[in-house]
Amino acid sequence: MQKKKVRLEKPVVGKAEAGMSFDYKDSATLLRFVTEKGRILSRARTGLSAKSQRALMKAVKRARMLALLPFAN
Repeated sequence: MQKKKVRLEKPVVGKAEAGMSFDYKDSATLLRFVTEKGRILSRARTGLSAKSQRALMKAVKRARMLALLPFAN
């Protein structure tokens, strides 16, 4: 008898609005796309396009280097 696999829907954090840009100085926006442990959420969780996800990644990394965001909690 095999166990049935249950797939849980992962909550989408928030779709990016049209023309939304990520700025490393806007830590409030960046925190929406970062976990409690400080990891950047995947595209599947955020609903961003590949181009927007790369921009988000660069902005988060720049904010970390300037100590606007923590590397880890």
